[in-house]
Amino acid sequence: MAQTDQIIDVANLIEIRQANWFRISIIVGACAIMVFEGYDMLVLSYAAPFLIKSWHANRAAFGQVIGVGLAGYMLGATVLSHLGDRFGRKISIIGGCLLFGIFTFSTGYSTTLPMLAVLRFAAGIGLGVSIPNTIALAAEYSASEVRAFTIGCMFIGYNIGGALGGLIAARYVSTHGWPILFHVGGVAPIILAVILIFALPESVRFLALKQDRPDRVAAIVSRLAPEQTISSKTRFVLCEERHEGLSVKRLFTDGRATMTTLLWLAFVASLVGHYFLTSWLPTVLAGNGVSMARAVLAGSLFQIGGGFGNLIVTRLLDKRGIIAIAGTFAIATPLTVLIGFAGGTDALLMVIVFLAGACVLGGQVGLNAVSGIVYPTYIRSTGTGWAFGVGRIGSILGPVLGGFLINRLPTSSLFVCAAIPMLCCAGAAFFLGRAPGSGAAREAPVLS
Repeated sequence: MAQTDQIIDVANLIEIRQANWFRISIIVGACAIMVFEGYDMLVLSYAAPFLIKSWHANRAAFGQVIGVGLAGYMLGATVLSHLGDRFGRKISIIGGCLLFGIFTFSTGYSTTLPMLAVLRFAAGIGLGVSIPNTIALAAEYSASEVRAFTIGCMFIGYNIGGALGGLIAARYVSTHGWPILFHVGGVAPIILAVILIFALPESVRFLALKQDRPDRVAAIVSRLAPEQTISSKTRFVLCEERHEGLSVKRLFTDGRATMTTLLWLAFVASLVGHYFLTSWLPTVLAGNGVSMARAVLAGSLFQIGGGFGNLIVTRLLDKRGIIAIAGTFAIATPLTVLIGFAGGTDALLMVIVFLAGACVLGGQVGLNAVSGIVYPTYIRSTGTGWAFGVGRIGSILGPVLGGFLINRLPTSSLFVCAAIPMLCCAGAAFFLGRAPGSGAAREAPVLS
């Protein structure tokens, strides 16, 4: 009698087994990637006060430069994110790291605003490719009951990187000059990319879905589950929805249109407020009588607060669903307003900034996790990338709007303006939680 082929569903393998050191190492690697991506995403906001002083530049002009960098991110996330669904998460992550590392390092040699803008645009493309695929990879090695929390842990690295830029600015720019910020942010991800070539595995879900490299799947499964018996007749499958055709179109088919639209609206609203604050918080506070060192420290505390907040929000997301994100942004609204009234007391200002960071950045990480959960594997990088990319409309508008208003409104009114999109995001997230398809990862049986 012929031996029956053994069939292993790799998604089920991840769901039923406890995380081992192999899966933990993948999350640690993803966290390391996010450290440098968080640093690079915010480095210009920390360099801006020093560049404005050194170049005698207009503050509003830097809003446009920040916006150009985010436009590059938008291009990478939308136009190039599908590469992760076509060629794999690993090559997209490593390629993105190399791209933003090279151009971030080069930014340290900028001599004019146009040159600065071009280099930040190119670095933004690399970030736009790398971040969505890093989220997809982390989601695909996580069990569904802790998937959002896993992504939240990964984004601690993003917050650490964002805070690290402020700490380096406060400690070293006075002695080494502003280029040190970009040189550190460029060399580190290039070194990491080389390490990841050898250390980072491809997504086992992606490989099982493609069905073209069973040897690679077998090697990964043997590390995921060392006790699993594998033979030459073993077949690896992914019992999950998949279709052929244009992946972007699939974000709006099979009942996903309302969910995708609301997710994009929530991203745009959140990122308008998010980047309004992260791009201009140190500069606005410094212009309102707070010392430069305290203003930069406040920017770092905003990021550190986000690190604590994202763990709380993503754990609530796993347990309570998207309503947790709506509540977080509802709380973020008055906290953002209060920043504008607390500048006279350093201790109170730091506490409010910390709490605001916990809600604003924690809520954003929750949205990031949703984008990596609600789409099936065959369009996960595309879905995550487009949510991030469309959201960058908000991240471009945020700093540009801040640059427009910074010389026209008093500090208290600026923070009222920053709070309005937080309230809009709370509403979009509330309805997103009730949209068809948003309550699960939509991992369905294979469709023929």
